[in-house]
Amino acid sequence: MTQRTYAKSAITQLKQASSRRPPWQLTTIGNTDQLVHLSAEIVNALTRIFDLVPALGGVTIKTEHGDLSVSRDFPSGYTETVDALIASVFENDTGITGIVFPATSTRPEHIATADNPHFLPSGKEIAAITASHEAGEMSSEEALRRIKDVYSKE
Repeated sequence: MTQRTYAKSAITQLKQASSRRPPWQLTTIGNTDQLVHLSAEIVNALTRIFDLVPALGGVTIKTEHGDLSVSRDFPSGYTETVDALIASVFENDTGITGIVFPATSTRPEHIATADNPHFLPSGKEIAAITASHEAGEMSSEEALRRIKDVYSKE
């Protein structure tokens, strides 16, 4: 049997995953003729729907006052957390050579590897731009322009 060590922070995050809230919140944008209030029960039900259907990008709630568009809103930095967890998988088991992220309607299939431990196909390129910016090698404006260029290629 192979002895494995696990990054404590990754294991802690996995243990907490079942008892904590999702890493996103619902965002609602409306084109209504007056303010529409969603009750806590409705918000909880919608949140659970998004939990149970991870591929769901969004829904439209039709009301007598107009439509509300509901979707997930992820905080900035969430992909860095996902990338760190991916890296910990490769660090803790050298027998794992890849993690395949299937294609979606907006992204091609991507294989994360120990040399490219990123969730997004452009993750390695984005990480390099971010590192250069944080090291003071490029301005915020230049970093933002380069990141926009990367995403416009996808």
